[in-house]
Amino acid sequence: MIRTCPACNEADGLPWLESPDRYHWRRVAYQLVRCPACSLIWLMNAPDPSEMPAHYGKEYHHDITQSGEKKASQRWKEHGDVVMHFAHPGAILDIGCSSGAFLKTMAVEGRKLAGIEIDPEVAETARRNTGAEVFCGDAPDASFPAASFDVITCVHTLEHQFRPRELVAKVWYWLKPGGIFYVVVPNIDSWEFRLFRSYWYALEVPRHITFFSPTSLRRIGEQAGFRVDRMITRADCHLEASTKYVFDEMREKMGLTVRPLADVSSPALPWRVVRKAIRMTGILAFRQIASASGHGASLGAVFTKPFPAAQ
Repeated sequence: MIRTCPACNEADGLPWLESPDRYHWRRVAYQLVRCPACSLIWLMNAPDPSEMPAHYGKEYHHDITQSGEKKASQRWKEHGDVVMHFAHPGAILDIGCSSGAFLKTMAVEGRKLAGIEIDPEVAETARRNTGAEVFCGDAPDASFPAASFDVITCVHTLEHQFRPRELVAKVWYWLKPGGIFYVVVPNIDSWEFRLFRSYWYALEVPRHITFFSPTSLRRIGEQAGFRVDRMITRADCHLEASTKYVFDEMREKMGLTVRPLADVSSPALPWRVVRKAIRMTGILAFRQIASASGHGASLGAVFTKPFPAAQ
């Protein structure tokens, strides 16, 4: 049981929400609690770290790898643009690098690339694809030298960490002064979450351990000594998958068979055409309005490690 806040370590969590693993359609209920001090939400009865591989599975790693590699240059352009706006990196570390798709888009001659990936097979794929130095294991256990990176990225990885505070402290240690830490996490204050609650796709229990709002993400960065240079909500969208969870629940109550999202293959062509039309109309408008109002489905933050004060 994770009883004290894994971000600020100051308080016991207050009961907040229950949710099962809807991705695999498993009925074990997980308890989410909220820190009264920093507003972080976390999974109190998370599985033991040694049990976590069973809660990912080959389907999950396949989906993540495929989504990262599909139209990689387009998918990762926004993240690369943010990085290049704030820094001109000579060395990049990508935490949760998967098969290395983002690192590959950032590769230029003479630039040092490194990654962290927990799955051994995927880590080896990243090495082959990028030539990067890839640590395989839990991110806080990596042993990169102090002040060895200009940029460290952590895109949809911090929420998977049992020890987020320790990882952010390690990032501070690994970064050079003036370096940036670019983070993207699901936004627990989003309109999508408020609409779907335990059916929200990005809740992803028990693979997601911690759930950030703008307040808690800012606080965990500032506690480590970072300056916050950017904090925005992004126009990501999980309406389709979240709606599927709602209808799956209805199907189960009617005694019908539910096919978990983990087992769903690509839809037939007619549905893909209809889905594309829906995405380009109502869903596009919803995600843009939500992001502009500060309630987008994910948070993007740029933290900078300040130069030491002059003596």
